Amino acid sequence: MQRVRVLVPTLRTVLRVTPFGETPPADMPAGCTDFHALLAAKPDNHLVSGRRIAPTDIAAYFHTGGTTGAPKLARHSHGAQVFTAWACVQLRGVRVDNVAINGYPLFHVAGVLPGSLTSLSAGAETVIPTPALFRNKAVSANYWKLVETHRATVLSGVPTALTALANVPVGDAEISSPRYGCTGAAPMPGELAARLKQLIGIQVHESLGMTEMADISTITPPGMTAPPGCVGIRLHYTKWRIVKLDEQGGASDRTCAPGESGMVLFKSPNLFSGFLNDADNVHAFTGRLPGRPKNDRTPTGGLVQPRLGANDDIGWLATGDLGHIDEHQRLHLSGRSKDLIIRSGHNIDPKVIEDALAAHPAVQLCAAVGAPDAYAGEVPVVFATLTPGASATEDELLAFACERVDEPPARHKRVTILATMPLTNVGKIYKPDLRVLAALAAIPPTGAE
Repeated sequence: MQRVRVLVPTLRTVLRVTPFGETPPADMPAGCTDFHALLAAKPDNHLVSGRRIAPTDIAAYFHTGGTTGAPKLARHSHGAQVFTAWACVQLRGVRVDNVAINGYPLFHVAGVLPGSLTSLSAGAETVIPTPALFRNKAVSANYWKLVETHRATVLSGVPTALTALANVPVGDAEISSPRYGCTGAAPMPGELAARLKQLIGIQVHESLGMTEMADISTITPPGMTAPPGCVGIRLHYTKWRIVKLDEQGGASDRTCAPGESGMVLFKSPNLFSGFLNDADNVHAFTGRLPGRPKNDRTPTGGLVQPRLGANDDIGWLATGDLGHIDEHQRLHLSGRSKDLIIRSGHNIDPKVIEDALAAHPAVQLCAAVGAPDAYAGEVPVVFATLTPGASATEDELLAFACERVDEPPARHKRVTILATMPLTNVGKIYKPDLRVLAALAAIPPTGAE
């Protein structure tokens, strides 16, 4: 704690949060205070300051994931965060007897809002195994014993974390308690979904969450059967649209036909209050689309759509996600607009290639990116890591996946096996690093013609 004070001399007080079961030190260093001791001395039914918090007041700043570029600092209002917790309780059927193992990092919006605030607001229990969660390898290694010990009813984690769990033997752990599983932050391969269902007996549901919507945009409720890539239904009081891409790969003002794929746009009570840096807001929102009056009160899901508040005036959130809405009003994602591989003018969805390769039993993780090509502009290449103990050659994986890709332009040029896949701190595959590797591999050797 003293080191922190030296590094940040402007700090007035350092609060120490004593870990569960540990007795706080009898003597705290100067300028340091025990958080729980301060909390115990305060009333639990009102703020001492007398402050009245408005829904539009800023509650927190969260960094975006930064999987396609530098992270941006997003502003969340109190109203947006409360709406996220409320929507999760309603659509996931959260009960007071829920016991959820929080699988998302606590510095990330998913760990704080759907992962924690949701349980707190419903009076349910959240288990946080260690501050590092899945980044602590002991958590994955002992996960099924944690489920047994805490009688966990809800399991969650990003797909890369769930992939690791799928390789952990259940052993003699008794894991009949889970009744709901959820994942988000990245697409979940169909092969992984099938393995998890066989392992734990329940479907792990996909959702769409993003920092710009206080981490929840769509939810697959318990009992809903959905194919891989389906991220569920929209939240109450939420609007969505699918629009065609413009020439730069951004959102246009042209609405897609029913069932047609395009960029997903949202308006919602949990829409964020914009990025802290105004320059980052330029491409985050579209203008108000034609035919939608400012105070539209269209019925949504049997509920009357309220005015969305201050956020209603800043347009629609351009998510960058590509997908379509089916006849059951479920959203199916196919990728990210920035991840599209453009080969001789042909737009290739990398998920088509990734799903094909992920079906190989030796593959643990894989990701497709575009490699620079003098003739075609870009050609698809794939990077993969292998399941522990498995073996496969790059040529074998290349042939396996190409046989399962129907589009000739999407058949990739090579597969590169990596010892480890580059990941963000949240556990998402970090494609910018893979694009660098692909570009370096495309450079001819010195002296080559």
